[in-house]
Amino acid sequence: MALRSFCLILLQAVAEESAYTDMHVYDAAVSILQVYVDLEQINSTLPTAAWFAQYEGLTRHFANPAVLFDRLGFGEQSPAKKAASSFALKMGNQISKVIVCIVLAALGITVALLLSLGLPQKQPRQVNHTLPRGVFPLLVMMVGMVYCSTEIYVPSLPQMELDLGGDQSLMSGTVQVNLLMKAVGCFVIAPLSDRVGRRPCVLACLSLAFLTSVACMLTSDIIWCLTARALQGLSEAVECLCFAIIRDWCDDADERFRVYAALWIATIFFNMASPLLGGMLAIFSSWRVAFLLLALSWGSLLNLAYVILPESAPAQSGVFLEDLAVVTADWRQNCLIIAAGLCYSCYHSFLANVSYVLEEGHGKGLPATCVVIAGVMAFMYVVTQVQSYFLDGSVMEVARCAMLCTLPAVLLDFVAAGLSVRSLWGYLVPTAIHVSLIAMPVMSLPTLYMQPLEKVAGLAASMEVVTAGVLSSVCSVLSTEALIYAGPAGIVLFQGAVTFSAVLIFWLGQGIWSRGQRCT
Repeated sequence: MALRSFCLILLQAVAEESAYTDMHVYDAAVSILQVYVDLEQINSTLPTAAWFAQYEGLTRHFANPAVLFDRLGFGEQSPAKKAASSFALKMGNQISKVIVCIVLAALGITVALLLSLGLPQKQPRQVNHTLPRGVFPLLVMMVGMVYCSTEIYVPSLPQMELDLGGDQSLMSGTVQVNLLMKAVGCFVIAPLSDRVGRRPCVLACLSLAFLTSVACMLTSDIIWCLTARALQGLSEAVECLCFAIIRDWCDDADERFRVYAALWIATIFFNMASPLLGGMLAIFSSWRVAFLLLALSWGSLLNLAYVILPESAPAQSGVFLEDLAVVTADWRQNCLIIAAGLCYSCYHSFLANVSYVLEEGHGKGLPATCVVIAGVMAFMYVVTQVQSYFLDGSVMEVARCAMLCTLPAVLLDFVAAGLSVRSLWGYLVPTAIHVSLIAMPVMSLPTLYMQPLEKVAGLAASMEVVTAGVLSSVCSVLSTEALIYAGPAGIVLFQGAVTFSAVLIFWLGQGIWSRGQRCT
């Protein structure tokens, strides 16, 4: 709604006073309009005639372009103020380029040293049977900040397009290149941590995240922004390291399951808060403030990790190809992370599509979207606690029962889709039940997967994170297409089919095990 109003205001100003075209307002208005029209054509059923009628109704309130531009901050500035602003932007852009060049040079030198001198000696492992005090909150913050790094600035992409001189495809590329480099980082940094230790890799990732956030904050060029976001993707491999650290410290599967559950529930807060905070910054402030907050957060986590994070990697490690063979050899174990990734993709699809269903399909605003997301998350927490109370036994038994508990949600999805329910409650009720019942499999299946892979925990964690990320991305895109072409019934049917596939894959790999082979 804010983007629509801003676009219409700019168009009215240009139409009323041609003198303002010298300020390139016309180009800015056309760019924003093109983004908006593209989104409307893809995601909305709002008729074009109604859109222009709304435009005419809005523009009648702005007859004086001079007053309008003063309100928007486009009025004439003094030469001194213009010079100071231009100088600050140029200096910031130069500093951003220097930071990116230094990071690239440091990475190149590090790779050359590792290839020529070999890997450094791993620090001794500080053996305990549980997570040290203060480490778990640190892990929660690091995993949460990985999701914040993208979600907090996405609402500001149209304004970044204008400020950085890019186009819509390039701005979307800042998200895609980040995800791609995160996958690369997981396959490089996480296995490296098995050989040189978790602590130096975590500190390196946090340092890289801090520097690239500063570079993104100061840049005024889209190419350098893309480069910084790519490097930031490498730093987000710290998520894999967090899961590997949990495996290092928690040998008992039941304890590790409780830690995974607490970590997953805690990071839900970041998934809810990041888009809301990003939207507020897009409306009331600047995208540079979003990256400033990221830089401050990553810097604080770097200092905290340097002080309290101990070394936890096992003393012995093998050759990478041998470790990869260990991780991928057992197809039944691989079924666990595939099933977990499919279950998690339903949760990711809900977050990606709920705002469109509410705001565009049913005319609800941002507050209603936030209330619905918070309500579903609270319901999921209650359902998870109830399941934890009744599902007793080994982790394998909990996983089996949890997967069976998803079948009623799948049946409800199929019934709702078959009835072609188009009401808001016809979408929210099946989706809320579905998202709540997949939480327990998402927490228990990775626990089983990591159980026999202690010596290659870093590589195993990278396989888990990358698999979940790839499946979530693919299913999110497909669920959006189902929503566009079939409405809420389409996405409800799709999420039911995905979860049913996860149940089949789980029972194909793990459910047919004999009792003597069961993981505990």
